[in-house]
Amino acid sequence: MSLRAWRWIDTGLRPPAENLALNRALLEARQAREAPSTLRFLRFTPSALIGHHQDPARELDLGFCASAGIAVQRRLTGGGAIYMDDGVLGWELYIGRDEAVSAEMPAISRLICEAGAAAIRALGVPAEHRPPTDIVVGGRKISGTGGALEGDALLYQGTLLIDFDVERMLRTLAATAARVTPDLVGGARRSVVNLRELVSPLPSRERIYAAFVDALGAAFDARIQPGELGSPELERYRAALAEIDTPAWVGLPEENAA
Repeated sequence: MSLRAWRWIDTGLRPPAENLALNRALLEARQAREAPSTLRFLRFTPSALIGHHQDPARELDLGFCASAGIAVQRRLTGGGAIYMDDGVLGWELYIGRDEAVSAEMPAISRLICEAGAAAIRALGVPAEHRPPTDIVVGGRKISGTGGALEGDALLYQGTLLIDFDVERMLRTLAATAARVTPDLVGGARRSVVNLRELVSPLPSRERIYAAFVDALGAAFDARIQPGELGSPELERYRAALAEIDTPAWVGLPEENAA
């Protein structure tokens, strides 16, 4: 049986507006069959990301975000507010609905999370899938994931905690900012684990990428080769960025927008 031809790309360290504009561009391009199925690696400058229907003033400590240089952005998808920075590696799949192995998200999540756990095990860490959408090591979360079928395509997003600052995350979120105590920070740290705590020396980014490429390729019977963004995706990216990189999109007054 011939393998599917996919690509992987690294879009580097970017501010949140650029990363979210690329989310839209890659998904739209895959839906329109302008681009191949893609595994994307991404990183964020310090960012507070609210869900699509959330109010940033309710979800975030905007004063702390402004003083700490944390950019605020609104995601294209729902869910709760999260904090991201260069201590977290993002990984995303943009594939055809017909490649998604199932029409049911629980089955899709299981396949992808088990592949993600296999990738992390290849780095020397005893990771396992904790249903429905987490990857854990000794019960502590090292990766959170989630996805959705959109038209003719699947977008599935995951993270890998490499050197994540839990206290900074707690101070960013309005629900916890006022009560950041040593006990709260300690409890949060015990619930998650960074790759840096588990492996020494820390694997190179290239080795991490290779582990995910191999594991996801095996899971989907795909040959995943390095690639670049194409012209249709770049055009869609520029259009998306013009809309997303504005205070109106985020829901902030001009003086509070990062």
